Amino acid sequence: MSVEGIIDRIFADAEQEAKKIHDEAIEQAKSIQDEISREADDYFARRKAWLDEKYRKEKERAVLNKRLEHRKNVLASRQEWMDRAFEEAYTRLVDQPIKNYRELMKKLILNASTNREELVIFGEKGEMRELKSIITELNRDKKGKFSISDKRGEFPWGFVLKKGKIEINMSIESLFKYKRNDLEQKAWELFNADE
Repeated sequence: MSVEGIIDRIFADAEQEAKKIHDEAIEQAKSIQDEISREADDYFARRKAWLDEKYRKEKERAVLNKRLEHRKNVLASRQEWMDRAFEEAYTRLVDQPIKNYRELMKKLILNASTNREELVIFGEKGEMRELKSIITELNRDKKGKFSISDKRGEFPWGFVLKKGKIEINMSIESLFKYKRNDLEQKAWELFNADE
């Protein structure tokens, strides 16, 4: 074999080896490219799922916040209505005609009394002669032994029954303070009956 033949053979082998290395490099590059593409697709899918979940939760939270705010506004409106109703009831009782006041006081005294022998301390409403006539009528008609205090209570409406150290406060402030919770509860039950 001649030198030229050997050189051609070396070039041919080198070319073949270079082509083989080149083909392997292309194959390896394609494999790396496919793996990177899969990893990118997986990352994109995970990131998209995370963002979808994040925005779903944010939307849920926004809806819940809106519902909560609406409920809060409804409750505030109901409370405002309740406050106005109690204020109006308070004003109506304080401003009621003395004839109605007399009859209501007689009923309340009889209902609150434990033995019909208490001292009655009236509030500011009514003249003393009218209040004395209430006690006189109760003692006469219901066989009571009520007495009336010369001192008046510092409340606009109602009375306090006193027997020794025991007092039963039936002033308007006391009635509204202690009965308001019960009345509000019943009103809330009526409000919420349709929900």
